[in-house]
Amino acid sequence: MTTWILYAIIAYILFALNGIADKFLLTHVERHPIVFVFYTSITGPFLFLLAPFGLQWLSFSTLIVAIFGGASFAIGLYFLYSATQKTSVSRILPIQGGMIPLFTLVLAYFLLNERLNLIQNIAFLLLVSGAVLMSFKRDNSGWHSKALTEAVIAALLFAISLVLTKFIYIQSNFISGIVWTRLGFFLVAVGILLSKTWRGYIFAAPGKAKAKNIALYYAARLNGGLAGLLQNYAISIGSVTIVNALQGVQFTFLLAMTVILSTYFPNVLKEKITGTILIQKFIAIILITSGLVMLTK
Repeated sequence: MTTWILYAIIAYILFALNGIADKFLLTHVERHPIVFVFYTSITGPFLFLLAPFGLQWLSFSTLIVAIFGGASFAIGLYFLYSATQKTSVSRILPIQGGMIPLFTLVLAYFLLNERLNLIQNIAFLLLVSGAVLMSFKRDNSGWHSKALTEAVIAALLFAISLVLTKFIYIQSNFISGIVWTRLGFFLVAVGILLSKTWRGYIFAAPGKAKAKNIALYYAARLNGGLAGLLQNYAISIGSVTIVNALQGVQFTFLLAMTVILSTYFPNVLKEKITGTILIQKFIAIILITSGLVMLTK
C-alpha cells in the first residue's frame, strides 16, 4: 500500500474516535460551537515547537496564503458545529462526505494543476459514493435552510484550507506548511475574543465541565491533533484530492464504534440498525473497499 494512503487511513480512524468524543462533549458539556472553535484554534502556536525540525521562512505572499488556509479551516469548524446544532448529524455528514472531495477536486485542478489518472478518477468516484451512502440516513426532522447553507460553506472552507495547505507544502516543506497555517488558526482565536458575548461563553465553559469531561476534552484534542498531523502529512506527499476522498473510511469506523458504544451510552449515541440500513451500509463498504483496492494496485 502507498505510504500516504496508509497515513490517511490511520488519520481518519483517529478522526472517527474524535467524532465520538465531540458528540459526547457537545451533548453533555458545552453546546455553543464558538467555544470548541476557540479552544481548538488557540493551540495553533504550540506547533512552533516543530520549528527546529525544518521550519522555513516564507515569502510575504506565501505566508498570507498559509494564514488564509489555516483560518479557513477554523472558520469552517464554526459553520460545521453550527449546522449540526440546527439539524441532525445524519443530514450533515453526507454533505461533508460528498462536497469536501468535490470542492477539493475542482480547486486542486485549477490551483494546483493536480490531475488524476483514470484509475484514480474511478477510485475517487467509488470512495465519495461510498462515503455519502455510508453517512446517509432517512430523517423526518426536515431540513433547516440555514443549516444546509452552513454545511455547504463549511465543506467549501475545509476544501480551500486543505488545497492551500498543499500549495504551501509544494512551495516549502511539511513542517513549514503545518506551522505557518496554524498561525491562521491562532488569529481566528484572537478575533473570537474581540466579541464580549463570545468571551463570556469561552470563559464560562471550564466552570461547567466536570474533571472527567475536561480530561476527555484534552484527550480528544490530542487525538485530533495527531489525526490532523497524519492527514496533513499524507496530503504533503500525496494527492490532496484522493486524501479527502478517503473520508469514507472515517464514516465506516464511526458507524462501527457508534453501534458498539450506543449500548453503553444510548442517550448520546444512537444507531438504529434495520435490514435496509444493513444493506445500505454493506454496499457503502463495498464501494469504499473497491476504491481503496484500486488505489493500492
